[in-house]
Amino acid sequence: MNDYLVQYADNDVMVHEWTKADSPLDAAANVLIDRGFSAMLHQNDETLIIVVCKTNWQAGVYPVSDVRARANHMLGLPIEINHPNDW
Repeated sequence: MNDYLVQYADNDVMVHEWTKADSPLDAAANVLIDRGFSAMLHQNDETLIIVVCKTNWQAGVYPVSDVRARANHMLGLPIEINHPNDW
């Protein structure tokens, strides 16, 4: 496990949070699971989430749609949820 810094912004808040995970995508999914998806993140799949590894400072950029799919998989949910209220 590594420490990752996960960053993204929506209309209401700027998220800047450290988390432990096995991969950068898992780190982004962990933060979104913990914080929940705002309405803006449901509507805008073009939003990007930036993840930086603390040990080697490698950065990754992931669209919300990829992170949402990973979070769903981690929670045992269907990969695609069609309605935001299903969360």
